[in-house]
Amino acid sequence: MTLDKNIVTDALAENQNQFITVKFLTNANEERTYNGRMNVLKGLKGNERGRIVTEAFRKQGIITLKTSDGYKCFKPDRVLALKAGGFKISVKGSEI
Repeated sequence: MTLDKNIVTDALAENQNQFITVKFLTNANEERTYNGRMNVLKGLKGNERGRIVTEAFRKQGIITLKTSDGYKCFKPDRVLALKAGGFKISVKGSEI
């Protein structure tokens, strides 16, 4: 069971440009945890391919984080736990 997508998107909207930690399920149903910031543009190339990928991600509802290992993505409807700016929520057994 995952968190409600609306709860996740609301929490992320309130914590733009802050560090967040998110635990989610991959498409293969593996648990993964990322720590990073949203809306970081430093290091991105402003070329056409980048704009096409960014627009495709937005249409699919995919959220991108800038982590220490580069840019990583997750889907808000697959989130198990979220910690951002003093806000912390998780499903039972999936605490961060």
